[in-house]
Amino acid sequence: MDNEFKFCPQCGAKVKASAKFCPKCGHRFVEMTTNQSDDQSHTDLPHGSRKKDNGGNQFFKHRNWIIGSILAVVLIIVTIAIASSIITKQQVQARKEAMIQSSQLKESIKKKKQAKIDATEKELSHSAVDVVTDMIQNDWDLDAECDSVTLTSSYGGNQYGGYADVSDDDGDHTTVDVTVTDVKYNDRISVEIDGDGHDQLNNTFNTYDDDDYY
Repeated sequence: MDNEFKFCPQCGAKVKASAKFCPKCGHRFVEMTTNQSDDQSHTDLPHGSRKKDNGGNQFFKHRNWIIGSILAVVLIIVTIAIASSIITKQQVQARKEAMIQSSQLKESIKKKKQAKIDATEKELSHSAVDVVTDMIQNDWDLDAECDSVTLTSSYGGNQYGGYADVSDDDGDHTTVDVTVTDVKYNDRISVEIDGDGHDQLNNTFNTYDDDDYY
């Protein structure tokens, strides 16, 4: 018992375990039960031991700070990933809409272009009827007239290919291939009867002289 020591809770002085007063500061030691003695022994630890407990608290605080930092970083990464996914989806949707609009615009331009071509061909076909009739009657002196001209293809350079329906009052009828040129500089058209069309017309229809003879 004489070799056992304890520490003064007030000044931390090392005193004998059986001492009732601290010889340094006069603190009175309270007699305790075994459990209380154990508690007192914990509270009466020297200052060095208390520092170790504070160090442990600092460790836990540091660990909690690290965990909190990691969770914050993870949260930031998840937030960025979600935002990036949303932005990517929006960009993909925007590209799809742009492609649809571009396709619709191209289709609209194509339709307008085709409508313009159809209108031009219709006008040329209508104008070519009188030109073919004039050629048949005045240039070749045939008693027939052109009923219609149908354009079937474009040769480029304002030239179109097609055929002309020609008939007379006797019920004779034939078709000949023609080439129609849109002469833009003087606002008129030119028509040529292709191949053996001239001979075909001569063999089908009478001339005005033949009509006079009959």
